[in-house]
Amino acid sequence: MRKIELSKRLKSFPPYLFAEIDRQKEILKKKKIDFVDVSIGDPDVPAPQAVIEALYRAAKLKDNQKYALDQGKALFRKSIQRWFKKRFSVSLDENKHILPLIGSKEGLIHFPLAFVNSSDYIIVPSPAYPGYKSAARFVSARIYELPLLEKNSFLPELSKIPQRVKNKAKLIYLNYPNNPTTAVAPLSFLKEAVSFCSKYGIILAYDNAYSEIYFSQKPHSILEVKGAEEIAIEFHSLSKTFCMTGFRVGWACGNSDLIRALLKVKSNIDSGLFGAIQEAAALALDRQEKYVVGLRKIIKERRDLFVAGLKNIGFKNIHSDSTFYVWMRIPKGFKSSIDYSKYLISEKNIVATPGLGFGKYAEGFIRFALTVDKKKLAEVLKKLNG
Repeated sequence: MRKIELSKRLKSFPPYLFAEIDRQKEILKKKKIDFVDVSIGDPDVPAPQAVIEALYRAAKLKDNQKYALDQGKALFRKSIQRWFKKRFSVSLDENKHILPLIGSKEGLIHFPLAFVNSSDYIIVPSPAYPGYKSAARFVSARIYELPLLEKNSFLPELSKIPQRVKNKAKLIYLNYPNNPTTAVAPLSFLKEAVSFCSKYGIILAYDNAYSEIYFSQKPHSILEVKGAEEIAIEFHSLSKTFCMTGFRVGWACGNSDLIRALLKVKSNIDSGLFGAIQEAAALALDRQEKYVVGLRKIIKERRDLFVAGLKNIGFKNIHSDSTFYVWMRIPKGFKSSIDYSKYLISEKNIVATPGLGFGKYAEGFIRFALTVDKKKLAEVLKKLNG
């Protein structure tokens, strides 16, 4: 039998960062070694009980057991419209500007299929969520890594993008509040980004999954900026806002042509989002504002405890301005973030995420996730100080 080989496209993919971390955790489990996992942004806080009950009720309805509409339920789209108007003072047409997704990740990664050819550039921030590069690789696009540097508060210098890239770029990904750096973008930068993309005819895909996980500075939507409606699409997720990671529900919103193109892609790939989950998600958006306030309080308490503890131990260059992550420079004496993460696993029984997995400009950093309780975080601090 002839050997079955992977496509050249799939061969170009490095091991998925979190899959590799899962492999390392399985090794520890097999050795029956107790460890603390602060690697992945999967909240330990339960989803709202009312949402779970709504899902149970809706799942029993025969209409929700049939194929869903590609465009999603009107009930869910209207809830998104109301929530967006209340949160960002931006009016969306639920029939033109909103598309439910099976989690924001699938929308972010499928989106380039609608517009990007192999000769085009996709501009990907670095550090960044690994999915953006995956999206570019799936369409065989050229990738330009846009530096997010600590000295610039992890905001990119768009003016320094080479002219050849500006001229051939079809799409740019931006993400604030930012994973992994935790930076929050001021409105002035969002205006600059919209102006830049308008000038060069570049589509702006804005990942706003962490819009509600902040501590002081309230994050903006790119759609608040005048002109964004011409070139931008924004992605949201209930995974972080309502701790509904396993539900796989989110949405895209923005320019109607971009939304329509993504819908065309999705209609050829999936059969829509389970109706019961849409009904549960609508309830979350409509009625669970107090839950989100409580979640922010929990994450802030963890952040304050952990960051203060790191500083007391002697760590420096610690960033935790939003999201539920702490982004920190690795200590001196370690040659790379991989080297330091291996040390944490083998010597401290701590699983954290090495910076390099987020791009070449993320080297020299480590990411801790505040997705365990304060007792576990105190244990991590004790291990780091030991």
